[in-house]
Amino acid sequence: MNEKHEAQVHYLVSFIGGFLGIFPIVNASHFLGSAQTANLIEILLGFLDGNARSVLFHAGGAFFYALAIFLVTFLPKHTKLNIKILAMTVDVAAGFAMWLFPTEKNLPVTVYLYPTFFAMAFQWCSFKGAYGFTSSTIFSSNNYRQFISSLTEIFFNGDKSFSLKAKFFGLTLLFFHLGITLGWLGWHFLGNAGFLFVIVPCAICIRKIK
Repeated sequence: MNEKHEAQVHYLVSFIGGFLGIFPIVNASHFLGSAQTANLIEILLGFLDGNARSVLFHAGGAFFYALAIFLVTFLPKHTKLNIKILAMTVDVAAGFAMWLFPTEKNLPVTVYLYPTFFAMAFQWCSFKGAYGFTSSTIFSSNNYRQFISSLTEIFFNGDKSFSLKAKFFGLTLLFFHLGITLGWLGWHFLGNAGFLFVIVPCAICIRKIK
């Protein structure tokens, strides 16, 4: 892929990251399942509190996140699988898993994070950016930092060379939050079945990758 095409795929994948990323937030925990920081802290707190049950469920989440990272690192060197296409397949599978989850919130809260932990980690490691910029498609902290620092360079330091960087990170943030918006609307009107619509952007993305 040329750089422009690679960036377009990155924006689309960021949309998918936002679309699926809100699943645990709206369903049970109001907790982002695209990162591990809080989950790893909960494991430590469970140990300190002597809460074996909490440690077990949070360790399960860490395992699924680690498993996805392992597979993305291992498979390209030992198989002929296209890891980007596989990541989209995983995202579709996650959408189906989210659809099948109970809406009564009768499972441990951490369990609602498992599909997101695995799928988002797999996606993050498969799509790493464009134009030479490293950018996450599953959460916004660094993208937001890069966007704000680029705008500062352009408008306050007078360095127009940061224009492409500002555009790239700005569009990544925009598409991610568009994904969140449409994911929420789908969930609001259709319940967990709304996450099945991830099939559409994933299919478009696969077509662009091939």
